Amino acid sequence: MKKILIFSDTHGDINRCLDIIEKADSVSAIFHAGDYTGDAEDLESIYPNIPIYYVKGNNDYFSKAPSHMLVTIDGVKIFITHGHEQNVKYEYEFMTLRKAAEKYDPDLIIFGHTHIPYTDYKGKATRWNWLILRKIRLFTRRRLKSKTVN
Repeated sequence: MKKILIFSDTHGDINRCLDIIEKADSVSAIFHAGDYTGDAEDLESIYPNIPIYYVKGNNDYFSKAPSHMLVTIDGVKIFITHGHEQNVKYEYEFMTLRKAAEKYDPDLIIFGHTHIPYTDYKGKATRWNWLILRKIRLFTRRRLKSKTVN
């Protein structure tokens, strides 16, 4: 079973991230949904053997990181974005986010920006915003809809 950690909106403070990574058993990948990409880059240098995927957020003014990306892990397609370009703070049903992601046909959508935990299992893709640093979750799921993560 693959184990991924999801962070976002760390805003220059990775101490809790470091604690969680150290306590986690065999992390397969880390996702950082922006604000600050420098934090994700620091994690890359500290943990060179863990793949770290990250996108830029609204406070990553000079970052060359992409605004979104699609990553596939064991057949599970994961779309990650910060969410500010998709108006996630202002849209209850996240229609702009859904439209941005739908062309990639993802199984999981990860976003940040709102600083409010959110999980939605409607439709094909699971949408997660469990990304505020104070509410970081360890993502360990055997199934995402009909796909299995082994």
